[in-house]
Amino acid sequence: MKKKITIKDIARLADVSIGTVDRVIHNRGKVSQKAHDRVHQVMEELQYKPNPLARILKNNTVFRIQILIPDPSLDPYWTSCSEGIDEIIQEFEAFDIDFNVHYFDPSLPEQFLNKGFEVMANSPDALLFVPLFETESTTLLKELKDRDIVTGTFNSPLNNEMGQHVGQDLFVSGRVAAKLMSILLPESASILIVHIDESHNAIHIKQKEEGFRSFFREKRPYQKLTALSLRSNEVHSRLTSFIKESEPSGFFVTTSKTYQVAEVLDQEEWNSALIGYDLIERNIDYLKKDQINFLIHQAPKQQASLSLRYIIERLLFDKKFPNSQLLPIDIINSENVNSYL
Repeated sequence: MKKKITIKDIARLADVSIGTVDRVIHNRGKVSQKAHDRVHQVMEELQYKPNPLARILKNNTVFRIQILIPDPSLDPYWTSCSEGIDEIIQEFEAFDIDFNVHYFDPSLPEQFLNKGFEVMANSPDALLFVPLFETESTTLLKELKDRDIVTGTFNSPLNNEMGQHVGQDLFVSGRVAAKLMSILLPESASILIVHIDESHNAIHIKQKEEGFRSFFREKRPYQKLTALSLRSNEVHSRLTSFIKESEPSGFFVTTSKTYQVAEVLDQEEWNSALIGYDLIERNIDYLKKDQINFLIHQAPKQQASLSLRYIIERLLFDKKFPNSQLLPIDIINSENVNSYL
């Protein structure tokens, strides 16, 4: 059996004290460069790897992790994200980690930024957040980098440096939706892109729309595409008017509120193709009745839980992960939805 290497062995071979080895391993206290290099050389020769859990227990380290996500009470999409976060918090409850979850209104960029600076004022070791808004998220990320705070994000990607990110390629998901729509409709059909309850600054809807439009520019350049940004309380009135005036044959909803469009189409007895996002209860009801043709599943629970797990394991065990992990883009219809529930 391979002999277990101890710091006593390293100290003997490096001809230094055990205390010196301990200071080198845990990067604390003063050590001469000569002793530091000698200890590291012996560690490499012996292929010694410190036990990160033992280090944490010895140092009585308490990590502070702040979490900033949209309020699930304002949009049910974020409920499963919150559940994923809660499960990870319970899994690591035996460790000395101080978790704090904060919520913001997903339609208010300024509130998001203010909350971000509020949680940073507590000097956390890490911040996990959803970068819904491009301008505000970029400002927040710069400050996090300046303060050397470990950062994780999920759901909405940014084009700049953002630390660890888990999500989907939303541009590609828009193209996937467009290809599905092209199968359902002839080239002469008009299509409405619908954004519901989202800021014009929301990254995810911009990328989905750009992907959707790019497909038709390449494959069907004469397809008529129109976009509408709506609040929930005006979906019925404005969509009803649009249907009567323009008679669209297809609807692409970039958010989880596809059911609101399905309700209008049902009430107006308007037969058209409808594609949207996310397996929330009301969407599933319309999907099973084939009044929604396809839903693109963004796996929000998995995104949130993976993001938090990566941050925890980086802090506890110094694990390295890729800067970006993109999850598969799942296409759900009435035939396969039960396997996802």
